[in-house]
Amino acid sequence: MAPRAHTRLSPSGASFWMGCPGGPNRLASLDLPDEEPSEARAEGTAAHLICELCLQFGFDAYDFIGVKVRAEGMLFECDSDMADNLQPGIDRIREFDGQMFNEMQVDTTPWVGKDEDGNDQFGTLDCGVVSAEEIVISDLKFGRGVAVQAVENKQLRIYALAFWNQVARFISDARRIRIIIDQPRNEAGGGEWVITLDELLAFGEEVRAAAEATRDPNAKCTPSESACQWCRAAQIDNACPEHEAWKLDFLGLTFEDLDAKEEPSLPDIEGITPARRRYINKHAGIFKRWLDRLHAEEISDVLENGPSNGVKAVAGRNPPRKHRDEQNSEAWLRKRGLPDDKLFTKKLISVAQLDKVLGKGVFPKTLVDQGDPKPVLVPVEDERSAILHRTEYDNLDADDLDV
Repeated sequence: MAPRAHTRLSPSGASFWMGCPGGPNRLASLDLPDEEPSEARAEGTAAHLICELCLQFGFDAYDFIGVKVRAEGMLFECDSDMADNLQPGIDRIREFDGQMFNEMQVDTTPWVGKDEDGNDQFGTLDCGVVSAEEIVISDLKFGRGVAVQAVENKQLRIYALAFWNQVARFISDARRIRIIIDQPRNEAGGGEWVITLDELLAFGEEVRAAAEATRDPNAKCTPSESACQWCRAAQIDNACPEHEAWKLDFLGLTFEDLDAKEEPSLPDIEGITPARRRYINKHAGIFKRWLDRLHAEEISDVLENGPSNGVKAVAGRNPPRKHRDEQNSEAWLRKRGLPDDKLFTKKLISVAQLDKVLGKGVFPKTLVDQGDPKPVLVPVEDERSAILHRTEYDNLDADDLDV
């Protein structure tokens, strides 16, 4: 069966509908139009296609440098930066022995039930690998903005449930599930998480209960960082009063505070506990997007109605000029006899590409400059090793140090 254009309880929206049972009904009541194509989403689709071709036919991402890929009506050229970002994830998947499945439609109906029209519901798994020892589920997130963690990732666990039920259990007795998020352009995103089959099946019961809760016509909207992150109602004024009240409560404010003449005071940072600080940092992204939306709406209002509240709109800096159509520009320039060295720039291939050309480790390290990675915060269950913290380092014996 071909994939449906819309899945009410999709794996990608699991954090939304599992966290906010009233959310799907709220969105249905708004009768919103389909979302407009997004350049970021389309770029991600193009990156997924390149990865799929690499894994299916044995290519490397570097083989696609200079190739243009059309996705959602937009054209993207795979350059060296895109290839550098994609190749490590491709190499990681190839490290696993076993039978590989790419861009596979998996049936999530046994857990989420049928949709309102009585149709089965599906999701598309990027990559699954089945061996005697473990089942690997991998997903590429090419976006830069929001860090996506592997640990407790609901979308990937639903994929794992469907993949196990549909494929893996028939060819392997493995009871270890490895979940991989590849998010190369966000340092805090990605990672790996290992769980047991029993833990996965227990999560499946949570999914069933959450899916059933969304079918209650009186289900309540319960705002949270994960539930509201991609909810369209949370992006529209007055569409979700629960969301608006939650944001103000989080900041310790009320609507009356915003109407007061005096600026509201925020708590002293030194009085915030480490646990509260973690909570604030965890939720910072959703508030930044809220503030960005308020700023955009204020600009729109001033453009529509003129200066207000002491501000006016002026023209900002002109964006950089670019070719409307590179082929037309090149043809125009060639008619004037300009040679290639005046029209095109050349760039030495990256060190990562050299590993593919020469073999890993052949290019001299003395010619390579690589700074130290910046620390990022991830769940403690993430498979990556923790940085040795200061207390541990101070307690090390000399024999523990590799000097």
